[in-house]
Amino acid sequence: MEAFPQRIHCLGVGGIGVSGLAALLRARGCEVSGCDASPSPAMRDWLAARGIAVREGHSPAHLVEFRPDFVVRTPAVPDAHPELAAARAAGIPVASRGEVLARIVNASRGVAVCGTHGKTTTACFAVALLRALGGDGTGWCIGGFSRGMGGVARPPDPGAPLVVEADESDGTLALYRPCVTVVTSVDADHLEHFGSFDALLDCFRRVCAATSGTVAYCADDAGAARVAAAVPGAMGYGFSAGARLRAANLETVPDGSSTFDVILDGAPLGRATLAVPGRHNVLNALGAFGACLALGHAPADALSALGALRELPGRRFERHVAAARFEIVSDYSHHPAEIRALVETALSRPHRRLAAVFQPHRFSRTKALAADFPPAFRGVGELLLLPVYAASEPPLRGGTSADLYRAFRLANADDPSLPVPRLATGLEAAAAYLSGPAGLGPEDVLLVVGAGSVVSLVDALERPPDVAPSAGAPAPGRFSLSYGIEATADALVDVADEDALARALADAGRGGVRVLGQGTNLLVTDLGVRGRVIRLGGLNAFARTGDETVAVGCGLPGAALLARLRDAGLSGLECMAGIPGTVGGWLAMNAGTRFGAVGDCVEEVVAYAPGGARTVARAAECGFGYRRCAFLAGKVAARVHLRLRRDDPAAIAARMADFRAKRFDFSGLRTAGSVFKNPEGTSAGRLLDEAGCKGLRVGGAFVSDRHANIVAAGDGATASDILALIGIMHDAVLERSGVDLEREIRVW
Repeated sequence: MEAFPQRIHCLGVGGIGVSGLAALLRARGCEVSGCDASPSPAMRDWLAARGIAVREGHSPAHLVEFRPDFVVRTPAVPDAHPELAAARAAGIPVASRGEVLARIVNASRGVAVCGTHGKTTTACFAVALLRALGGDGTGWCIGGFSRGMGGVARPPDPGAPLVVEADESDGTLALYRPCVTVVTSVDADHLEHFGSFDALLDCFRRVCAATSGTVAYCADDAGAARVAAAVPGAMGYGFSAGARLRAANLETVPDGSSTFDVILDGAPLGRATLAVPGRHNVLNALGAFGACLALGHAPADALSALGALRELPGRRFERHVAAARFEIVSDYSHHPAEIRALVETALSRPHRRLAAVFQPHRFSRTKALAADFPPAFRGVGELLLLPVYAASEPPLRGGTSADLYRAFRLANADDPSLPVPRLATGLEAAAAYLSGPAGLGPEDVLLVVGAGSVVSLVDALERPPDVAPSAGAPAPGRFSLSYGIEATADALVDVADEDALARALADAGRGGVRVLGQGTNLLVTDLGVRGRVIRLGGLNAFARTGDETVAVGCGLPGAALLARLRDAGLSGLECMAGIPGTVGGWLAMNAGTRFGAVGDCVEEVVAYAPGGARTVARAAECGFGYRRCAFLAGKVAARVHLRLRRDDPAAIAARMADFRAKRFDFSGLRTAGSVFKNPEGTSAGRLLDEAGCKGLRVGGAFVSDRHANIVAAGDGATASDILALIGIMHDAVLERSGVDLEREIRVW
């Protein structure tokens, strides 16, 4: 047995890869400790049962506490992290998980299962087959979990095989010298590390060349064949006629299982049944079958053992039932080829409607494979697209969900059978939509797709609602935005006076409330609004309270207020001419121009807090600033008292016309006005123009060719089109100028 340092500390020990390695190291007699940013209680308990101490968070103090001779790190911990820097400064050797696992495999009877997809399932299948064949001493270290295995890793008994999932993402696959290698697939992936597909292929070729025994490879996969077919004694498996180990006459049954003939070197072995769904899982089973043959097991025995493959690893077509009784299938797929196989499997099973939530994994992968994702979702009736799960990567222009959404839009223009997603702002929004009235129902199937935090969506959907809808609750409503797009809400409530507003806020219920004026300066996502939307159209009073003062209802349109002030001969807000919105919206945003803002004329604001409590603030207490009113944060403005000055109505009208002429002419455009606030010392429009944003288009949304800070909605535009375009504009400025623009438009 190869000697390892006595005391080893593992950074990222809560991850499924490093935790398994830690268990193997502990079984070899090492003192093992670890830390993780957020270790799950289950993983902490699993490690503790093996004598591995775990600390939450990363800190140089762990090096003092555990005094390690050696540090193992996950790639999720950046190179510049203080704990890593302290280890190097102290002269403690640092190695990656892949480097250390390769050393263990090379000193064992190692079976390395590798490939850009399918390796977790194939490795789990190999362990199950070997144990069914009498290999109870088989060890493993796999980046997936199944109940039958009882954990992510187990040390092998002396002389027994050690099956590992050999990861290619960081290039450490080339360090393995196993007895048996299984290559499931080689597709373009991890090119941010390798730089080119040829370099990725070379990494796989190196492990194949270093294999002391048999290389089994998927003959149906062009990449796997390129790296392994020429290896002496290699065994191709698949459906292909040229495969040495072949499945033929495949039949599927409604319960999802598959039956097929197994043929070895042209001779039929017999018919097998695989109790898990999917044609791709037949290939994974053949890869595991090939590993057993390479280890010397008789073909007939291996064929009989295929019946033991009754369970997929966690998050591989893992089925759940939502509280609303639709079926959820949680799946780790994050590469287009994996997603295509997942969708095809789901479509082959009974369903009324197939929907999916997809969380892209890594900005680099999203950018590199953007054109390949849309066709992978062919057949999905409704698709929600979440923000990219970074997995420790910094944001990358061209690799965001906004960029991927644009790729879907372009693909749909060429092939209308491909889905156009709804952009979701986050997991909470997606869960609320799917569990709401516009979500899914019995006999529908939802695919929860991705390798990141999207898995938490399953728990959210499995839980019943905290509060049932109350009897007599307002009906779902629709309302229009200034973009010309219709938005939806669970409930739409029109209030006629302040008492009605207080009652509506007191009876908000689950989901809370939002307040709607004219729908200007607002974008509602295609997922709609959960909870109630209160419309203030009835709060439109205008009353003189003195020679130069008025009281104004906050539901009154701003243009109507200006007309009444003009007719009354009251001056002070002429600079607001041409600015859309209601008085309440003006107050909340302290709308204005460089010549003044609405807050300049405020004496007092009457507002209502959540729950319906009335509150009043004098001007000095309102906290007016650039595009903000601190007092109104979380409150609803109901009435404002304004102090103005007397002037001739004709002079007031002339000034309004002059200010209106200086503003951008919005005629002919369906728009909510300026998208971004002006950064200090410059204008957002200039930065956007310099970044080349004029004329940019996503679906039916486009940037005005006259003003780069104006997004307009054309024919067929959706809220997701607008939201994606805004994200692309933001990233263009950030990359060119380093300025993180802040949205002026509110997004619900």
